[in-house]
Amino acid sequence: MKSYRILITQPDGSRCLFFGLYADGFDAVIQTMTTYPDAKRISARRISA
Repeated sequence: MKSYRILITQPDGSRCLFFGLYADGFDAVIQTMTTYPDAKRISARRISA
């Protein structure tokens, strides 16, 4: 598991930033899409090696 920073942009332009442990970036984005289906944009960046 690796640590990822997730940035979500909502349709109204508001942003949410959180951190989590995921197997890979794809898993991070898929789980975030499930939790925030209305998100306009989702960005996942690995923050650990």
